[in-house]
Amino acid sequence: MSAGEKKDGLGPVYLITGSDEPKVELAARRLRRRVIDDSGTDINIDIFDAGRHGATAVLQAADTPPFGEAIRLVMVNNIGQWRKADKDIAAAYLGSPPDYCCLALVGAGLRKNEALYKAVVAAGEVLAYDAPRVSDLPAWVMEQARRHRLKMEPPEARRLMELAGTEQRAIMTELDKIAAYKGMGAGAGQGTGKPGAGGSERGKGKVRMEDIEAVCWVSTDAKVWDLTDAIGVRDREATFMHLEELLGDRNEPVSVFFIVARHLKRLSHVTSALERGEDPARAAAGLGMKPYPARKL
Repeated sequence: MSAGEKKDGLGPVYLITGSDEPKVELAARRLRRRVIDDSGTDINIDIFDAGRHGATAVLQAADTPPFGEAIRLVMVNNIGQWRKADKDIAAAYLGSPPDYCCLALVGAGLRKNEALYKAVVAAGEVLAYDAPRVSDLPAWVMEQARRHRLKMEPPEARRLMELAGTEQRAIMTELDKIAAYKGMGAGAGQGTGKPGAGGSERGKGKVRMEDIEAVCWVSTDAKVWDLTDAIGVRDREATFMHLEELLGDRNEPVSVFFIVARHLKRLSHVTSALERGEDPARAAAGLGMKPYPARKL
């Protein structure tokens, strides 16, 4: 057994962090499940939120011996919300943590030059999960689709990103909806791995454009893109259709006007940058836009 390692293989502290929020959440769930599986109960698990609980309350729980011979897991979510004083208290605690507790700090916002980060590195382990680059995101979407027992090709992955945006949590939500729509969700096939839609075309795992259009929520930004595209080609019917969709989402007319005006301003800015031979991603970054929608220009 290595120094600081507990009898069940857990270290005294973990920082579970990174921009890949689904993986961060999965790692935290797995850690909780491991403690439950080892002890047969969740009675020795305490979960806190750094936005509501300071380090003193957290460390009081960490100093409390567990029931039986199990390990106590103390998990703090949204760790980046702790004040410096709380971080310093936790860093000092990690100088000599009790051997019956595993402290898990979850979330982004803890910098490498901070005392708490350095204390985690010295006493335990940093588990960092970074989100894929925007250029790699379609491949990530297809991989997540496979985990849902779906088969998705690049055009469908890009269309899903256009509708849902590039935020991973939103994409995962839409994949859940597609899986349920096609009979591939939880419980489909009663654990046999077979689609649950009676062999119908919709129940198969192949994702088609019409599946995405049928069930996926369209973000306001995507609807604005559709509206301005229709305006650009002078398609009156499509323009009013997309405008009605935006107004149907309870957007006030004046809000829609300013959204479209802002969008057209961005469009003009990036178009001018392209004409000057500049990289559209850099031009978009200057406006706070993400590179993926900028490339649609």
